[in-house]
Amino acid sequence: KMNEYIKKIIQNATFDDGIFAEKISYNGQEINAIVELGENECQVGFGRKSNNIVVGGNGFFTVSIDDVPHPQRNDSIIYNGKSYHVAGVELVDSVGGQITVKVTSDERGYMRR
Repeated sequence: KMNEYIKKIIQNATFDDGIFAEKISYNGQEINAIVELGENECQVGFGRKSNNIVVGGNGFFTVSIDDVPHPQRNDSIIYNGKSYHVAGVELVDSVGGQITVKVTSDERGYMRR
């Protein structure tokens, strides 16, 4: 099938050569993924008295449909020793054989100096 052929080419270019992809652990299985992560800081509390800041990491992991055919909310991803939880599916590219999931990390607080 032509579609299968196209899917394979795109998957090989995206995930197999290691140029874009990095190793992650998805529910305990080591796979390649494209990683886009950022951190958000938000101040917690009211007025000027607040000095707590919460840092929550969030971002996207794009994985092969062959590796993760049915991503679920709260699936576990470990990347660079840090844990992330799948918040939902952001994008499904069936022609390219890719799924992008949105993730959040465990939030951690720190005191502002």
